[in-house]
Amino acid sequence: MANFCNQCADELKFPNGDLAGLSTPEQTEQKLYCIVLCEGCGTIQVDHLGNCISDDCLKQHGVK
Repeated sequence: MANFCNQCADELKFPNGDLAGLSTPEQTEQKLYCIVLCEGCGTIQVDHLGNCISDDCLKQHGVK
């Protein structure tokens, strides 16, 4: 099954991404992110909500 970060899910008009809950809010506060494979971004890091925070993802979601 394909997995998507929240940003890719929004772009594809899916209700939500599949990568939430892989870590805790405390881990996100400590900048301990999960490394996952998003079908839209490639190999990325996500926070506990499933948001792509990688500045080097294929779609540049983490770049501000």
